[in-house]
Amino acid sequence: MDSRLLNNLNSQAGNTSDPVVWAMAVCRAASHFAGHGKTEEALTAIGVVRGQFGRNLHFDIASWLMLAEGVLHYFKAQIPEAYDRIRRAYGLAIALRNNSAFPSCAAWMAHLEFNSCKYDEMAKHLEEALTTAKRGDHQAIARASLVLATAYHIADQFELSRPWYERARLNAAAEGDDATVSATLHNMASIRASNVRLDDTFGGDTERETRRVALEATSSYVYDYAIGHKGLDFLTQMLSGLVSTIDRRFSEGLEILERIQIERVPERLRPLVMIDLAWCRVNLGQAEMSWGIASEIPKLLQCVNDDDDLAYIHSRLAQIGVACNEKTFATLQSEQATKALARHRQFQATLLSKLQAINTEGEWKSPAKAGL
Repeated sequence: MDSRLLNNLNSQAGNTSDPVVWAMAVCRAASHFAGHGKTEEALTAIGVVRGQFGRNLHFDIASWLMLAEGVLHYFKAQIPEAYDRIRRAYGLAIALRNNSAFPSCAAWMAHLEFNSCKYDEMAKHLEEALTTAKRGDHQAIARASLVLATAYHIADQFELSRPWYERARLNAAAEGDDATVSATLHNMASIRASNVRLDDTFGGDTERETRRVALEATSSYVYDYAIGHKGLDFLTQMLSGLVSTIDRRFSEGLEILERIQIERVPERLRPLVMIDLAWCRVNLGQAEMSWGIASEIPKLLQCVNDDDDLAYIHSRLAQIGVACNEKTFATLQSEQATKALARHRQFQATLLSKLQAINTEGEWKSPAKAGL
């Protein structure tokens, strides 16, 4: 499927005699390629810009180039490298007063700080992005809106997250940024699944929400297939596997999860893949194989940052322990699960207060185009 954003960027680069405009378009094209998992194309675009300017890199371009390099690292799951490059891009935008790049750099910094559970820093960068973005700066507004929507959703405030998801989608669609539309659809489904899984393990009515998350996940898969999106595809597989386990389709879930190349998954997420594999196997009557996986998971939990993940993992481990007649193990895991869930509920309340304190008023939010 052709990308309208990429076509527009190619047109900008091909129809200008201004080297700065050309380079900015190529850098954005590199970020677009990275978001679709097209690493070679992204590297080629970055190399063309570096080759054109060499050591004489124009200050207006430096931030855009480093941002593109950071985005490429991010979509290769090279998170420390991504943080380093995007932080440099952000710092350069401030130091060199590159006002065109600053909102997008701040939005991506918010994204990375959110993933690192540094919510005070996330809030700071969201406010920077949303108060400095100009009307029509769809990249910055879409990225910041997506981070804010996801954060509200994690705080279990879907009604507050909904308008920000819509802003992310509308701004991404306005310039044909199908990679960000894809991320918006994926996040809506994955965060709902993360909330539903806790009801599934701790007890609760999951039937309605399970149907809803299955529909959202299907919409995300279909859209990705239509646009040929392959960025961070292990996340799509993890979501599909989780939805299958919640919906009691254990054979299907096992098949999906076993296709994940675990070495490509960041360490903090690997226990989530393993626990769903173990849960599928124990429900398929493969208790010994399930226990073989489950018994190794507690050794890996020091890498897991989020208490909702820990609550889910410990609760599933307790269920597997009961099924495998490992009573002492099950009791310990159940206690750990209850403690992690209590911490998560407190975290949700604290996060909500941080989000509600963010100033989101900026030039971009005009009365005529409040949705964008």
